[in-house]
Amino acid sequence: MRRALAELVHAIRGELAELSLSGPRSLQANIAALAVGLALVFALLLRLNNPWWAAISAFICVQASHPQSWQRGGLRIVGTLVGAVLSFALVPWAVYDPVATVLLLFATGTLAILGALLSPHGYAWLLGGITAMIVTLGSLDDPTLALSIAFYRAIEIVLGTATALLVTWLLAPAEGEVVAPPPGWHSLLGGNWHVLSHAMRTGMAVAAVPLVWRQLELPNLSQMAISIGAVMAVPTLTGVSEEDQSAIAQRMLQRVAGCILGGCFGTMVLFLPISQSFVPWLLLLMAGTWLAMQIQNGQHGIAGVGSQAAIALILTLVQDTGPADSLLPAMNRIAGMMGAIGLLVLINLLLGPPIGAQSVREEKQG
Repeated sequence: MRRALAELVHAIRGELAELSLSGPRSLQANIAALAVGLALVFALLLRLNNPWWAAISAFICVQASHPQSWQRGGLRIVGTLVGAVLSFALVPWAVYDPVATVLLLFATGTLAILGALLSPHGYAWLLGGITAMIVTLGSLDDPTLALSIAFYRAIEIVLGTATALLVTWLLAPAEGEVVAPPPGWHSLLGGNWHVLSHAMRTGMAVAAVPLVWRQLELPNLSQMAISIGAVMAVPTLTGVSEEDQSAIAQRMLQRVAGCILGGCFGTMVLFLPISQSFVPWLLLLMAGTWLAMQIQNGQHGIAGVGSQAAIALILTLVQDTGPADSLLPAMNRIAGMMGAIGLLVLINLLLGPPIGAQSVREEKQG
């Protein structure tokens, strides 16, 4: 762990030393900052409940090229809408029954990660699952809120995504890298058993969120579920248990580092006298997301630090009506992220190391 932490610190220093004011990396950072700023202004003008979701969506959907951004944005919109509709339909049936709630969350978490790893439309599966988690968990105390949560979540995501797509259409290059196709839905009990096992661990962790939340009274249980999905949504699984666990541990470490960087930057901004004036506040937030995108697209392999830093920064600086005037909401949200990582560690300790695909093949051959 000490070696991994030292390597991460070295990589962050390397990224900061290599910041660029020109070239593709700088262009994407400029596009991200502009998209985040515009999405946030639109969300505040429309008085949306959670304007930070529009800003986060704008940041995440800015890719290296116009077609890549449109593909990611389209999947984000479709997944969010489907997840919102399905969760709204299921919540009235599930939330009055603790067993049904746990089963719904388990199925949602499992299918979100399973689809993310196997489907050609994996990002839509992931966003659909995350949206369903948010609606379900947000309705536990008051099921009548399900429609409002689903509606505003969908509007905020669509607004932020559409803003990013507009900016990338105007400014981003027209060509990008081709992404390798996923393995597809087959051999879940054979060659792809390790994927199913990984997805089920995610489902267990998500299903445990309300149980842990009620016992420990942790803040922001929705943020816990989102963080679990984000950590477990690795780009690919090798089927070798040690390598896959190492990749997950790296995502956890990068997520924590990103939270610290983004949260600290946001806290420093809040202590500036000009942070309560709208224009300086917005420009400082855009500057932070510009820096985060530079880190995300650097050469040192710490993209998770950059994306998480942007999310933590936005959550720190944005409250319901505009500039934040307190650190408490940000602390609650970031505590939810940290709680999710602790819950994942606990689940893995209880279940032990997962069986990799290589081990499954060896058992069948034996």
